[in-house]
This record gives sequence, structure tokens and C-alpha cells, in this order.
Amino acid sequence: MAQAFAKDDPLYQHILPDETTRLDALNIFFQCYIEMLYPYSDVLTTSKDYEAVALVFHSERQAGTLLSNVKYAKQIGVAIIKSLPICRIIGIRGFVRGLTILRSMSSVWLSMLGDRQYMHLDMIAVQEGCRGQGYVSRIIKPLLAECHTKNILCTLETQTPSNVPIYEHYDYRMVKVIPLPNSSLRQYCMVYTPDGLQQHE
Repeated sequence: MAQAFAKDDPLYQHILPDETTRLDALNIFFQCYIEMLYPYSDVLTTSKDYEAVALVFHSERQAGTLLSNVKYAKQIGVAIIKSLPICRIIGIRGFVRGLTILRSMSSVWLSMLGDRQYMHLDMIAVQEGCRGQGYVSRIIKPLLAECHTKNILCTLETQTPSNVPIYEHYDYRMVKVIPLPNSSLRQYCMVYTPDGLQQHE
């Protein structure tokens, strides 16, 4: 997953402009990030060869009570502490800058959904040699089928403009665009609404 994001993702290219250290930093970051979200998420893959991998967050697993919010905040703090070895690669200033940018490009926009249940396609990555072979569909189609069965939303965000029409092909619709301050980057926030639910305005 780190390899795919190190090479192709404009957000992580912006956070980690030095391509010689980007992959090492992202290997640490993604390990800590996935560990943090694991209790609330599923890791999906196309096969044991990991042609495509996705991390999907389930809103119902994060109850929203005071106790669960405190627990979640604690896990974020632990993840940040575990990520500190990145400082040896990019320095303390680079680490703080990265956290600040990630906070700006976070999933806070999901609060606009209110109490609607959703699954959030947090990350999806396809191995470079497997692209264009339908592996994205093998992840997304079953995910959306599950959302349809449960009658819940499926959300995602991307900072790659060329990804937007791909997700629109799967009936995701844009609900918000968040600009990153002092940058040309935009976060495109998208929602898939199964039949029977009114599209969020």
C-alpha cells in the first residue's frame, strides 16, 4: 500500500516532497495508521497475492459515546507516538508539517452525514503491474453490494482529480470539495447512496 501511495498520490507527494525518503516514511505511517483503525475497519484484498488492497471503516463500530470517543482519541495519540520514528527520516519539522496537512485533509467532513450509518473507503491501492485489469471493481462492487443490502452509505475522499470520474462510474457523487491551504490540492469528498436513501445535500 505504501508503494502505491508513495508513487502516485498527490497528497503524500505534497507532504513528503523528497521521493528518496517518501517510501520509508510511508511504510511507518501506514503501519501505525492501519493498526489505529483496525478495530473499526476491514482490510479487503482481491486474493492472497494482494493485487488490490483496501481499508474500509465501519461507522457502527465507532459507537460515538463519550467512552468510545475517548478510546478513539487515545488510539490516535498512540498512533502518533508510534509514528515518531518518521522524524529520523524527515525531521521534526517535516513530521509536524505532515500532521498539520493530514488534519486539513481529514475525514471530518463525514460529520455532515449526521447519524447515518456508512462504510468509508479509506484507502484503496492496486499493485502497479496489476492496474487496468479490473481489480478495483473486485473491491468496490462487493463493497457497494454490501451497502445496498444494508441500505447504508459508502463514502470516500480522493486528492487525485483523475480518480473522480472513476468513482462516478460506480455511482459515487461529489458532496464537498475541500481546498488545502497554501496548495493547489483539493480533497474531493464523495458519497454512494444506495436505492431507497435520499441523496445527501
